[in-house]
Amino acid sequence: MIFAINPIQPPISGMSAGQEKAPQAFATFFSALIGFILFLATIFTLLQLLLAGFQWISSGGDKGLLEVARNRILNSLIGLIILFAAWAVFLVILQFLGLTGAGGSINLSLPTLFKANP
Repeated sequence: MIFAINPIQPPISGMSAGQEKAPQAFATFFSALIGFILFLATIFTLLQLLLAGFQWISSGGDKGLLEVARNRILNSLIGLIILFAAWAVFLVILQFLGLTGAGGSINLSLPTLFKANP
């Protein structure tokens, strides 16, 4: 019996071997990954702020515990500022390199050596 061998398919669904949608898919994936990381880091920072506030309230006036809670709040706020500053720098670099399109979406196009015949 002869078995049919399926050709190797590209890892990106809906893409045929002749199409050049891989850079757009990579840009979309990378943009979504950055957004997801920013979301997780923001949630983590807010949780740290809530825990530090709880530590502050439950310290009972103990100067050592108040200092720990104050440092945790300060570090959380500094981390949040650094997080969004890094995001802003990322967007500026993308704008400078010309990789952003309409609406701020990332348009990543790789140069080709040969032009396709029309």
